[in-house]
Amino acid sequence: MNELLNAVIAQGGGSADPSGGLFGLMMPMVIIFGIMYFLVIRPQQKKQREQENFLNNLKVGDKIVTNGGLLGKITQVEKDVLTLDLGDRVRVKVMRSHIAGTQPSAEETSDEKGDDKKSDKKQ
Repeated sequence: MNELLNAVIAQGGGSADPSGGLFGLMMPMVIIFGIMYFLVIRPQQKKQREQENFLNNLKVGDKIVTNGGLLGKITQVEKDVLTLDLGDRVRVKVMRSHIAGTQPSAEETSDEKGDDKKSDKKQ
């Protein structure tokens, strides 16, 4: 029996000293988790924190866009409900969590249109 074990070890079928053991098996998983943390989890947490700060700092007079695409100006702020003025005496109540961001300014939209026209002229 001992001779058979020595023959297997001599042929490279086994090793008396396993390379790495449990540490060797866990190291690739730790590296993959670290990469996933820095590429996916951490940026998502940062983006979520920025959105929470934005929602908590909304005030009367801010021009915003809802997740549904409504553009309006905040006229009243309650704890979790905002009242938006959509124009022509139309007011809508919206949950604070359904606010997507601020309205793009006129300069931003004209710059984007100007960039599109420039790229069309080049082609």
